[in-house]
Amino acid sequence: MFDVRKVALVLLGLSLLGGCQGRLSSSRGLFNIEELFTGQSSTDATIELEVLGPIEINVESFGGDVIIDVDEELTTAKVTIRRVALHGAGRLDEAEASLSQIDYTVEIVPGDLGQVLRIRTFTTHAEPHFQRADIRIELPSVDGVYVRTERGDVVAKNIEGVVEISNSQGDVRIMTNHPMKRAVTITNSEGDIEYRVRGESTGVFDCEAKSGRVEHRVMYGKFRIAPNRRRGILQAALNNGDNLVKLTTQDGNIMIAVVADPTDAGILLFP
Repeated sequence: MFDVRKVALVLLGLSLLGGCQGRLSSSRGLFNIEELFTGQSSTDATIELEVLGPIEINVESFGGDVIIDVDEELTTAKVTIRRVALHGAGRLDEAEASLSQIDYTVEIVPGDLGQVLRIRTFTTHAEPHFQRADIRIELPSVDGVYVRTERGDVVAKNIEGVVEISNSQGDVRIMTNHPMKRAVTITNSEGDIEYRVRGESTGVFDCEAKSGRVEHRVMYGKFRIAPNRRRGILQAALNNGDNLVKLTTQDGNIMIAVVADPTDAGILLFP
């Protein structure tokens, strides 16, 4: 007899294995058990775009993951959109039919300092809270990240520049081997924030986890903590920097890690 629970456990194991092998993904891993049994999804063909030098990323999405992976060996930017509908096990036909109502635009536009990769996702479905548009971005270099999404994770690897991220019902993870010396603002609700950087980075940290805790693991650099340190509040300075790093979550935890290799992390936050 077909045992859904056994299949789910096997797929969960594959998910964790995929994460341990270094696949850059959301914290849900390679497979999402919820999607397998309560929804439908389809992945569109990857869009390739010519880019000139470091590019700013600007994403506004009605919902879903935003995964940014910088690979210096690439010569183009690649964007892959995955449409997801989670109407429930009894509404799989409705979920599949609704995928065509998810749409998006992907374009290169001029910015103040260079090119901007601008992505917008939207849906005409009457129940948009059942849908997501997961976005995966691969490109050779990034200078600046602006992301607004919900009901998904935001993961950015080896980025540089100003960062502004707003999310809800998902985690936010920044992991970069480039020194971060410009303003960072991450606002989240119902999710964790992890900020992993190298010891050459700087910042004036203003962190608040309103219903959780703020933790730090600083192995390199000079990290001075203000005396008002509490479980959910941390104010500190890294390497006497003056660039504001403001991390705020309503219902979740915050981790700051200053380590030798920030990208050496598994799919679980706070390893």
